[in-house]
Amino acid sequence: MKIKDIMTRNPFTVDSETLVMDAQKIMKENNIRRLPVVDRGKLVGIVTLHDLLEASPSPATSLSVYELNFLISKMKVKEVMKKNPICLPPDMPFEEALKLGQEKKVGSFPVVDKGRLVGIATESDIVRVLVHALGIREEGSRITIESVKDEDFKKITAIANQHDAIILSMISWFREEKNDWMVVLRLKTKETEPIVKDFRKGGLKVTYIA
Repeated sequence: MKIKDIMTRNPFTVDSETLVMDAQKIMKENNIRRLPVVDRGKLVGIVTLHDLLEASPSPATSLSVYELNFLISKMKVKEVMKKNPICLPPDMPFEEALKLGQEKKVGSFPVVDKGRLVGIATESDIVRVLVHALGIREEGSRITIESVKDEDFKKITAIANQHDAIILSMISWFREEKNDWMVVLRLKTKETEPIVKDFRKGGLKVTYIA
């Protein structure tokens, strides 16, 4: 799956001269939290709802409430936006974008193709994909298998296939301290008893069933 498959296409944008208050209004009316900033067709920044809410002139300690509100009303997006944001190409694999977001601690990415903004990918898009990929919204069963060795993975899928059980997802992570794997299966079936019986007969350590 690629970024172009999960991004929001043709996102709302503002230019750098847009008033902060107008940008806030656009976000509120469209229930969004981020706006790419585009000047003359070129992406120059990104502004978030947090940026706008935190916007305040400096210094402001000697200003009256009226003066402060007046200055805030005149502030522009260019004064609070994040310049030169990290951008993604539309063909970047979803997994690479997820890794990049974790490494850079970024919650959203403008998606640019040949210099043109074509979309935006946010953590909400990523969570939606993960929920779908893990089969969380599908009715089924969850089986946890511990002490799994490398050669056991084929056994797990083979047994599931023998019972015509659709594997909604298989999550595995390596436990260095035990030099083995823990595997969490989500199967599209409620009849887990015969499957679990065969797992155990095959020497697999089933520790949780739900």
